[in-house]
Amino acid sequence: MLNTNKLLSISTSILLFVLVSSCEDNNTSITTDKFTYDDDISDIVHLNDHFFTTNYDLSNNAGDQIDLLVLNFDDNESVLQNRFSLGLNGQGYFALASDGVDLFMQSRQTHTIFKVSTVGEIGYLKTDSVSTDWLPSGITHNSLNDSLIILYRDSHNSSNYRLRELSKSIDESSNSDRTFTLNGVDSTNGALSISFKNPNLYILAWDGTEDVLLTLDYENLTVSSIESLNDSIFVGIDATNDAIYLSKIDRSIVKLRDF
Repeated sequence: MLNTNKLLSISTSILLFVLVSSCEDNNTSITTDKFTYDDDISDIVHLNDHFFTTNYDLSNNAGDQIDLLVLNFDDNESVLQNRFSLGLNGQGYFALASDGVDLFMQSRQTHTIFKVSTVGEIGYLKTDSVSTDWLPSGITHNSLNDSLIILYRDSHNSSNYRLRELSKSIDESSNSDRTFTLNGVDSTNGALSISFKNPNLYILAWDGTEDVLLTLDYENLTVSSIESLNDSIFVGIDATNDAIYLSKIDRSIVKLRDF
């Protein structure tokens, strides 16, 4: 019969072997290389005379894969000016908003809301209190009451949407929570991005054939116009004081029209 000390020694040796083998397997199977050159971009927001966006990570690699990208837009051409590592992974498409000082990002995949500085410092990561049955479909800032507007789509009924207003701290309960029906939008992808400029809420969506821009009266959530964009390459929208801008999957920005 083995004595206790010898049995403990054998058990320890087996455990160390398993741990070492696991680490060796992980080292050979996990890739942390970062290749963002071919990534699409996500939503855009305008702040301090620049546009901010994030890359939509397509690598499936582990580790830090998502950057905050800063673009200049001049003479109808967008040029990458700077980039800051966010130290994030697994978030999918990011919808963006800004209160004029900070950035707010919501992951379409994980529901997480991030407050971020213009140089990529994360102030918080929190989650809205809604059920995961509601799919994130855009975030924007309401300048009238300094709150965040978040759009959700019902995963069980793709034409049902929910529009919530939250404090920027995400700690307080919603001061406005409205459900409404949005027809003419593809049932698989739904609305993608939103932007608010009083009195309208602008929604970028895909109708099953092409990208469209819906204009809603924010007070009563009725659609006043649906504008064909004649393509399916747009991924983000921001309505500034002067114009409506759209981001494209090829990492460029275009001005749709002036106000």
